[in-house]
Amino acid sequence: MKTPDAPANPKVRRRRQPDRIKAKILEVALEQFATLGFEGTSMRQIADAANTSLSLLSYHFSSKDGLWRAVMQLVFERSRGLRNSDVTQATATDRLRRWIANLVELHAEFPALHRLMTLECHKLSPRLIWIVENYTGEGYRQLTNLIRDAQKEGSVRDIDPARLRFAIMAMAAVPFSISAEYQLLTKKNPFSRKEIESTIELINELVFRQ
Repeated sequence: MKTPDAPANPKVRRRRQPDRIKAKILEVALEQFATLGFEGTSMRQIADAANTSLSLLSYHFSSKDGLWRAVMQLVFERSRGLRNSDVTQATATDRLRRWIANLVELHAEFPALHRLMTLECHKLSPRLIWIVENYTGEGYRQLTNLIRDAQKEGSVRDIDPARLRFAIMAMAAVPFSISAEYQLLTKKNPFSRKEIESTIELINELVFRQ
């Protein structure tokens, strides 16, 4: 006779539930901040959109500023992890190609990121300073240095590295941040594997010498 399945361990279930709730809150908060901006978003709106209570939201994140920082940490730590996975690539050219692919994958995973950054980066604010000091400043230095090194190898077009960095960031992000317009005009889904690969290929064609 078949033995009944053992009931799930209640301790494991209790341990996993808060992680799912936090993940859902962060997902919703990213979309809300990217759509309404920091000032236009309230903790109540996020709680309602995440289908949770304000008290539970406040339990996990004591303030809107703390929640905003947790959202940014989630995305940028993911970005940093992608970059650090490529340390074994031999040449600057190889590493830059991998960086470009990772940027596209990141924005396909977090399409609201570019819209959020557009809202935050058009004026000087304490939040922008925090982003630069903790995340984008490091990434900017690494990527521009990588572009310079690849230019020395002769593989990258002779363009100011800082300007090229911003161009790469825009090309990697825009198809996903304006996905509705992209799909209406091109009749293609930017999140499909084929389109993601096509976006990576396009950036490579524009950045690298053929």
